[in-house]
Amino acid sequence: MAVNEAFDGDVTFEITEPIGVLARYSTGWRKEINIVKWNGNAPKYDIRDWDPFHERMSRGVTLHEKEMRLMIDLIRKRRPERVKDSPERDSLQEEEEVMKTIAGPAGEETEDI
Repeated sequence: MAVNEAFDGDVTFEITEPIGVLARYSTGWRKEINIVKWNGNAPKYDIRDWDPFHERMSRGVTLHEKEMRLMIDLIRKRRPERVKDSPERDSLQEEEEVMKTIAGPAGEETEDI
């Protein structure tokens, strides 16, 4: 379990399940989606940037299981089905694959994007 002392008090975290990498930066940092226990509390979905050693992180967002499923449903509903041959099509297909991975059964392996 690591401690980040950049805040007023100690913040502890444990990445209990890495899910995938959403973006990679030239600095070595990566935007990741993981399941994380913060301060010993119940694990939550977590999206944020991490340094290469998971010692430092940016501000991010945490979601309970129900919130994550709702977010996935909302993203799927907003996707325009009528997009056929547009530059957005590949992006939408990639997004759909990521959403299937996140929404899939627990324990499935995921691929980095």
